[in-house]
Amino acid sequence: MSVEGVRKIILSELAQKIIGCVAGENVTSENPWMMVRKELIQDNIELHEESSEFLSIRKEILEYPKPELLIGYIPDDSVDYEEFYICVTEDALATVNDIISKIKAEQEARLYNTINKKIKRWETQGSELEVDEEIVKNSRPLIEVEVESEYPIFSSTTPQFQIVNAEQMRDGYMELRCYDTAMNNVFKKRINAEVQVAPQSITAEVQTTCTYPSNSTTQYQYEIKDAEETYKQCQKKILSDILTVNGTINLYSDDFANLVNNTKFTKPIAKEEVKEYMSFMDVNMCKGKMIADAVWHPMWTGTVAVAYADAAPSIYYTGHNQDDVVMKAVHGINPVLIWSCLDPLKPRLILETPREVHKLSFCKFDPNVLVGGCCNGQVILWDIRNKLEKVEALEVLTNAQQRYRATMHSLMGWMKNIHNISIVRPTVVSDLRNSHKGPVTGITWLSPHHEFSKLGNLTQLDSDETSMQFLTCSEDGTVCIWDLLKKPTIQPGGFKPRKLKRLKRKPSALIAEVSPYSPLHLNLKPIYRVNLTKGDKQNRNVGISNCSAKLNIVKYVEVRPEKNKKRPLHERVIYKPVLEPRRDVEWKPDTKIHCGTMEGDYIYMKWEGKEYESGEVVNSELSKIESYSKCHDGPVNSCSICENSHVTLTVGGKVIALWKDDFPNRPILWRRYRHNMFTTGEWDVFQPFRFMIEIINGNVESWALHYNSKQPTFHLIFSSGYLTTAAIHPRPLKKLICGAGDKQGIFRLFFIPEDTHESEGDKLKEFENFIDREVNRKKKFLAWQEEWNRKNESFLKIRQEQQRELMEQEEQAKKAKEAELMEAKAVEVVVRKGPAPGKYIEWVIEQRQLEEEARIKATIISKKQLNTKELEKRRKPLQKLDEENERKKRKQRMRLREGEHIFKETVAALFPDAVKEKPVPPPDPYVIEDEHKSQAKYHFNKYLEVDKGAKIFVATNPYKYEFHWRSVLDGGRLRRKQLFLEAMGLGERRRTKKSWESQGTAPFMGAASVSAVEEQTYGTESKQPETSEATK
Repeated sequence: MSVEGVRKIILSELAQKIIGCVAGENVTSENPWMMVRKELIQDNIELHEESSEFLSIRKEILEYPKPELLIGYIPDDSVDYEEFYICVTEDALATVNDIISKIKAEQEARLYNTINKKIKRWETQGSELEVDEEIVKNSRPLIEVEVESEYPIFSSTTPQFQIVNAEQMRDGYMELRCYDTAMNNVFKKRINAEVQVAPQSITAEVQTTCTYPSNSTTQYQYEIKDAEETYKQCQKKILSDILTVNGTINLYSDDFANLVNNTKFTKPIAKEEVKEYMSFMDVNMCKGKMIADAVWHPMWTGTVAVAYADAAPSIYYTGHNQDDVVMKAVHGINPVLIWSCLDPLKPRLILETPREVHKLSFCKFDPNVLVGGCCNGQVILWDIRNKLEKVEALEVLTNAQQRYRATMHSLMGWMKNIHNISIVRPTVVSDLRNSHKGPVTGITWLSPHHEFSKLGNLTQLDSDETSMQFLTCSEDGTVCIWDLLKKPTIQPGGFKPRKLKRLKRKPSALIAEVSPYSPLHLNLKPIYRVNLTKGDKQNRNVGISNCSAKLNIVKYVEVRPEKNKKRPLHERVIYKPVLEPRRDVEWKPDTKIHCGTMEGDYIYMKWEGKEYESGEVVNSELSKIESYSKCHDGPVNSCSICENSHVTLTVGGKVIALWKDDFPNRPILWRRYRHNMFTTGEWDVFQPFRFMIEIINGNVESWALHYNSKQPTFHLIFSSGYLTTAAIHPRPLKKLICGAGDKQGIFRLFFIPEDTHESEGDKLKEFENFIDREVNRKKKFLAWQEEWNRKNESFLKIRQEQQRELMEQEEQAKKAKEAELMEAKAVEVVVRKGPAPGKYIEWVIEQRQLEEEARIKATIISKKQLNTKELEKRRKPLQKLDEENERKKRKQRMRLREGEHIFKETVAALFPDAVKEKPVPPPDPYVIEDEHKSQAKYHFNKYLEVDKGAKIFVATNPYKYEFHWRSVLDGGRLRRKQLFLEAMGLGERRRTKKSWESQGTAPFMGAASVSAVEEQTYGTESKQPETSEATK
């Protein structure tokens, strides 16, 4: 057996009986393997130090950590002795167990195939009719039978009773309320209802012509209640309320303590604690550097790649960049380090780069490929195949060898170490002429089962083919598609690999570690380019600060899974991708990309591809924008998609926002901070309903919107400086680990708290319901708003015109004020071209002083080598600051002048009752004085008001007289009928008149009722004027 760690030994019958592994009894040819206790073998070695069969592997057995060893019997009849296999290492044990399990599975499969035969297809021989006749079939439908029994049905077993407390039962308590207990209203705070704002207009007419006017009088008197009775009723009500409270509430029990101790209504509050696990920092190479980006390896746990730069892309700067770009590009060090949790003091690999790297991304299905985006727009690729294994391989040196190596390194410190296996040179660098023109800001990998063509069209590959393409975006406003499997084409002036003159072919030792991507070096160029434009008149590209797309869904499985093995947190676990395409699920990459721009815009764009080539080196196309919104007050630093709920998170400036594809041009939810700015935002990999936000002051917030949409669930402090990037470990570990990089170049790992109150599925469903509810609410509101705007279009036009006029007036007033200021300055600064009369000597002295000042200034500028234009640029902000201060002082003076007017307006706003004019009090009916004299002025004012209103009414409603014989005839008939009815009931009215006079009332028939009777009886067709005789 050619397995490392498996030894072959010969055991006698006595040794077999001692360790309990006798051939033919304990082990056979069918079951050759068994576990033997290690202590039995150790006893045999100690008792028989010279003749023991285990002396050849004594050291390996003693170093074996487990209490049992695996021994296998080798059945061989051709020899007289009996041989055995023994596993002396843990790796050998795991390998042999895998082989045994495979053999067992194959044997079981063969046995299953021999016993259970597969069902074959029916081959007709003409006997179908005979078989069909022998089949038992129902000649009638089945009969339904109902069986009734007595209830309840007691079981034969005797029940077992036990004492149950009321607190343990769901319905253990019962509330007994009083008959007049006031019910507590539960207010519905969220209502989804449609409201008609503009009521429908209804026109109605009423006939108010009074045919028979009459006068009436009324006698009335004030009713005053007794104060004593009122007091008794009040006391009765207070006593009733007190009795109700005493009967309902138990004042001697603490309800708050009972509610707190009840586990049904309370949840344990998770402590907001964060513990630092470890940190990565290289003082020699990363001194004065910031962390630009960090990305975890998707298939190797505990391995992270960190890019360092002089200035991180997520940090906000004001002013002009004073750095020498050429000096940095030539002499600067731009390291990209690969760290491992096995050794936090020294990086495992040092990746060399020609320029600063702003973006990193590991390949999702090839663990050896790392792609980076440089600040000059180039794309760089490193192939770390077998590099990490060589660095981590143990090198055994004697003391003399170690001293010799240290002495040689100390003597050759001036030389560059070219044999350092931890340094990895870039495998591929893209062609600068066809790369991006600005820094690369995003990298996204495409599914290996799909690929983009040269014309930008997305196609699906066959099951036996795979692709290796990725997308990049840049600040120049372009999205490029790259293909690593495409054969490069060398253009005129391009890089050509050097050919060997003496050797036609390199030796095999030199080709062993050559990367398959090396032919693309300096010849890699994109296969397709998409330009992002807003579609305005300038047609300029919009700088993309970040992008994300749903182009790749890969699942990973562990290479060597061990269920019950307890692994330490820093141990590396290897995963592999499942590249078999799932035919049961029709999934296709989405060619739509979510982009965040340098101007704070969120854009959801796509492209359709071309039908023919345009003749360019790289075919290009203008993007089509499906959703566009300005929400952020700074560049969008992060754009992340939640794969489960299809919600996009954008972070930029002081604003965080959530977006959804089916709700374009508006965010679902957004939050703004007053003081701090955000650097990055990322969805939690294991809790997709939660996302984390990194703030520039070193704090990290975790949001769970279905719990609380107003504030984060916990707020943690990760660093005392700026946080530039953060990344959550993508593979499951014992604890959730989050890495954060700051401006000091330190990458720290923290244990972040997890929420375990409910299952993940329930939380994700709550989060999706919350998002859907917000989307539906906003859609209904927008629909109602559009309907309201459509119905009130004229009103909105009038309002817009008023606002336009107001803005024009403000603009004119502003221009007038600026003109006044300019005139005031012109008057203050008087330029004298010549001397004033009688002051020639003073003018000459003044001119000499000005010339001397100009000469001194010129001398100072020439000696200090100052640039006057640069000084003027630096002086402008100070001048603007002085002008701003002067403008503020002028506004303050104007505000002080209007102090009295502002005071009156404030009093009117806060105390409207004190400012408004009080109405004239009505006349006192109990005054015995001459009412005509005291109220003459009041009646005269009332007359003027009525006269003014009547004139306006008459002017707006001119009277048009219409005469109809039919109406005259109907009126005469009505009066005749009324006189006849009065004559018939004259005696009855005389008897009832006395009762009316005693009560102080008189009969009255309104004009409206007479007209109503007239309309019902005769159906008049004429329309009388709206005003009645009494009104006129």
